[in-house]
Amino acid sequence: MNPSPDSQLINAATSGDPEAIEQLLLCYYPSVTRFARKFCATSEDVEDAVQETLWIAAQRIGTLRVASAFGSWLFKVVRHQCFRLLKLSRRTDSTSAILQLVPSNEDPERQIALRHDLASAIAALSPLHRQVFVLRDLQEIPASEVAARLGVTVMTVKSRLHRARTTLRQALEQWK
Repeated sequence: MNPSPDSQLINAATSGDPEAIEQLLLCYYPSVTRFARKFCATSEDVEDAVQETLWIAAQRIGTLRVASAFGSWLFKVVRHQCFRLLKLSRRTDSTSAILQLVPSNEDPERQIALRHDLASAIAALSPLHRQVFVLRDLQEIPASEVAARLGVTVMTVKSRLHRARTTLRQALEQWK
């Protein structure tokens, strides 16, 4: 019994053939995207989950022992990524809460002080973290576009954004 072309492609990919890996991921991309749409809350989360899934698949395909398990493994990975993103989006992000204007019934001096502290905290970020923070959180540009603009990977953008937000939260702790 001859293995199906899909099995041959998966076997070549698990052996480390870069062309086979690329072709395999291109074949599964539409299915993974459709599947992610069922679990992710936003189209940006779908994009992030699919990209993360395909990156994980490309990195870890060599650990797959049975070619027939590839499809189910891949869909478990994308489902996990969607749930991870959903969990992250449910957390209240103190940075974005601070970025919103202080309610108008707040003391004007308090508003000015908060804006000053926020501007100082953003200015104190390293240039790499500040650049990503401004593009993603203030200008609301998708991670993939920020990565393309900066010539880095989406994972690098996410890492820098996480560090920038953490630093800002710490710097603005007194405003909670």
